[in-house]
Amino acid sequence: MKVLLTGATGSVGGAALRACLAHPAITSIIAVQRRALPADLASNPKITTVILQDFSSWPDEVLQAHKDAAAMIWAMGTYDTNNVTVNHDYPVAFQEAFAEVLREERPAGPRFRFVLLSGKFVRQDQEQHLYFLEEARKIKGRTETRSLNVERKYPEQWQALILRPGGIITHGMVGGGVMGALLSVNWVVKIDELAAYMAEVAASGEGEETVVENARIVARGKELLEASAASAKPQGTDHAGTSWMKGSMTIQ
Repeated sequence: MKVLLTGATGSVGGAALRACLAHPAITSIIAVQRRALPADLASNPKITTVILQDFSSWPDEVLQAHKDAAAMIWAMGTYDTNNVTVNHDYPVAFQEAFAEVLREERPAGPRFRFVLLSGKFVRQDQEQHLYFLEEARKIKGRTETRSLNVERKYPEQWQALILRPGGIITHGMVGGGVMGALLSVNWVVKIDELAAYMAEVAASGEGEETVVENARIVARGKELLEASAASAKPQGTDHAGTSWMKGSMTIQ
């Protein structure tokens, strides 16, 4: 299974890339980047890097080369949360261009899964008065709306999966453990939980809700990580001494 990915050099995108590498169903990852990946990642046989300087214009040869992909994880971000180009124009440009290619190339499906990293406080209602980060939240809200419109326009080819994590607890984050203990599953998520969930819905997301809130991401992410650890970690030894295995803060 081939999965496309943007934002692989960022914290969430990088975690999603590692989760995709570990996912047994994902055999090929196409990292669409402005610059090359670090050598340790670029040399991985499961990863192919596509260099694209302008994400507002997708060359037909790039789209055609990856029309067999199952999903795109859109994890591109920017420190400028009011940046309309990165947070709205780029993901919309990809969706509209690729959905049109898929309508021609696979009119009867299967559906392509577009996994959009959004955020807990994003609002689609452009008339709603918001007390903080109003412009940033509404920009991503417009992106969500456009993503839903693509799914409606191309129902046989497109599935939108909009993820709304709360505060993201990254590795080594000061106070991250305290935040995770004090705040409920509605408010924070560990980056590995989010990444595991992103990889899973990219690989198999047909049964999920279109808009996925933080509590669902946390619960399913924990399940996936626990299952992965249980299948990989030796659990003990039998009486003969032979080993045995059990089973084979960023705010968006």
